[in-house]
Amino acid sequence: MIRSNLRFVDWTIRPNREPDGPLPQFKFRCLTESESGDPCGAESQTSEDFETARGWTFDHLKENPDHTSYAEILERPWMMQRGGPS
Repeated sequence: MIRSNLRFVDWTIRPNREPDGPLPQFKFRCLTESESGDPCGAESQTSEDFETARGWTFDHLKENPDHTSYAEILERPWMMQRGGPS
């Protein structure tokens, strides 16, 4: 006969701020719609530097003066951390 002991373990999720962990990634997307309702959808490059990603919005606006609505797309690394028995 095989016996097993099982127990419940608490888990929490938290931002990954480990020294060797991945850095947050930033991107912006243009939300402005054309007169026909089609979204522009142009996006900046993904960057670890917020200012680099945000700077794209100004360049896009220079090329498209009526494109004034944007969304920030943020990828923030998180990690699961195992706690003690519940």
